[in-house]
Amino acid sequence: MKPDGIYLAGVNKIYKGRSKTVEALKDVSLSCPTSSFTALIGPSGCGKSTLMRIALGLETPDSGKVLLEGVTPAEATKIGKIGIAFQDAALLPWRSVRRNIEVPLNVLRKPIKDYTAKIQEMINLVGLNGFEDSLPGELSGGMRQRVSIARALVTTPKVLLMDEPFGALDQILRRQMNVELQRIWDETKATTLLVTHGIDEAIFLSDRVAIMHANPGKIVDIIDIPFERPRKMSLFSDTSFHKLSIQIAEILHGQ
Repeated sequence: MKPDGIYLAGVNKIYKGRSKTVEALKDVSLSCPTSSFTALIGPSGCGKSTLMRIALGLETPDSGKVLLEGVTPAEATKIGKIGIAFQDAALLPWRSVRRNIEVPLNVLRKPIKDYTAKIQEMINLVGLNGFEDSLPGELSGGMRQRVSIARALVTTPKVLLMDEPFGALDQILRRQMNVELQRIWDETKATTLLVTHGIDEAIFLSDRVAIMHANPGKIVDIIDIPFERPRKMSLFSDTSFHKLSIQIAEILHGQ
């Protein structure tokens, strides 16, 4: 029986340069059950983005296994099972909100006329109704990220991979987007893996936080998040939230 959700087992990746060898990932194993939300956090250079690229099929591990809903990343991409959102929204500046959301459908060669209702559903889901014909240059940073998320979800993916999607936003807007992403995830229930540098963001959004150390890049601990959903903005000020944030920070810093 093939594992569901996101499944990584014994993943290793080494980069060999002229003068040094970097062990980017060492024996990384992580299982994210279907419809779960996992945050991956660690210092710069610990291999978080490398792991994300491997999960996307953009890089091949030296050894180990990666499955997304029971198939390889390449197979999952080919049939539209993966949604992707990065820090750079990477919207096409000459395309409207609606037409940017169409991009994955274009790549998969899906007839747009069959997805008209789905595209509008995604626009409504991310709160951009009324902005369907706006160009990226007419949108705020937060709105552009909403378009990016809508684009990631338009194929109804089973798996959502996100690499610092709110990293370029200010703290106030970032927390607002955390609340919005929680709502969107609750409606879609896509199995989600979020790479982030933000401890508070990781705790607020996820079911559990996987913590990485560098040199070599490896997962050193996984912390279950005890807070009930839906989570409100007030949780950021809760004493238990702060205690958990300190606990994760101490593990991050090797204490």
